[in-house]
Amino acid sequence: MNKNLQEIGKEMNLPDISQIDLKKNHGIFLKIGIVSETCGFFINRNNEATEITSENFLNEDRLVVPASKWRGAERSYLLSELRKVGGIIPEDYSRNMATRKVLLQNPSSLIYGDSSTGSGNEAAGIASRVFYDWSYSFEPLAKISLRLTHNSLSDEGTILHEQSGNVKSNAIFNSPYIKPGVKLIRYISVENCSVEMLALILMAISGTTRYGARTAILGDNIKNKIIAIGHSKRETPISSYTSVKKSWESGEYRPEEAVLSDMKESYGERLMDGEKLYTLLKLVNAIKSDKELLKEMCTVLNTKMNKDWLDFWGEAVKKEKGTKQKNLEDTE
Repeated sequence: MNKNLQEIGKEMNLPDISQIDLKKNHGIFLKIGIVSETCGFFINRNNEATEITSENFLNEDRLVVPASKWRGAERSYLLSELRKVGGIIPEDYSRNMATRKVLLQNPSSLIYGDSSTGSGNEAAGIASRVFYDWSYSFEPLAKISLRLTHNSLSDEGTILHEQSGNVKSNAIFNSPYIKPGVKLIRYISVENCSVEMLALILMAISGTTRYGARTAILGDNIKNKIIAIGHSKRETPISSYTSVKKSWESGEYRPEEAVLSDMKESYGERLMDGEKLYTLLKLVNAIKSDKELLKEMCTVLNTKMNKDWLDFWGEAVKKEKGTKQKNLEDTE
C-alpha cells in the first residue's frame, strides 16, 4: 500500500482498512464538495425525451440534475477503469445482471452497492457507501438551455420515408440541451470509508467527463473540480440545495467560493483543501496510471471483503474456486 496515501488517510482520521467492519455503514463520514461545469452540450432529460428536468424555485424554472445522473456515469467509469486491471473485476460480472453473489466481491460493488439477481442462496445485496446529491442551476432554465432541430437522414443524405411515401414520423425532432459554461454545485457523502475507497471515488469523479443522455455526435460535456473534502464522525447538513439557495437569494453566484465557505463553516479544521487536496489528487492520478499500484490497492479491498463477509460469500467462494480448478485440470 502506498505510504503517502496512508499518511493522508491518517491525517483525515480515516481508519486503516483492517480496522473497518465492512458489514456496517458507520464510522467516519466524508463529504466531497464539487463544482461541475458543462464544457459541451449536456442532455438532462427525464422520461419525456423532449423535456429538460427542471423545477420552479423563487419563481424561476431552474435546471435540476438528479443524483442518478451523476452516480451512474461515475460508477460506469470506475468499473471500466478497473476492468483494465486483470484480476480485480470478475470476468463474467455484469452490472445489474450478476446471477451469483460471489461476483459482487469487487471494489465497485463495495463502494456503490450492488445486488445479485440469483435465487435462493445466490440472492444477495450490498448497501452503498456513497450518497449523491441532486444539483440545481443558479441561472433560470431559459438562459442556459436551447433546443436544436434534428432530422433523420438516409445514407444518401435524403430524409427517410415510409414505404407509403410519407415522411417518417421521426424525421424531424427537437432535442433540448444545456449550454456549455454552466456551473453546478454538488456534494457526495461517504460512510465508513478507508483511504483506498476514497482514492477510487476520487478517481471516478476526476476521470468522468460524460454525463446525461448520450448521442453519437457529442463528446465530453462536463469537467469536475473537487473543491474540498470534509471528515467527521457524523453527517453534516450541507447539500447543493442549501448552498445554491443562498446564491438565489443574494443574486450573486461564485460556486467555488460557496462550496468552500459552507464546508469550512461545517468542518473547520477537519477539512482538506488547497495544496493538500492537490497533493492527494495528484497521488490518486499516479495510482490510476500505474496498473500494478492500482491492482495492489484494489486487492486489499477484495481481500478485506472476503474476510469480513466469510459467512456472506461462504460456500459460494469455495464452489467458485473449485469450478475454476476443475476447468484448469480438464484442459491439462
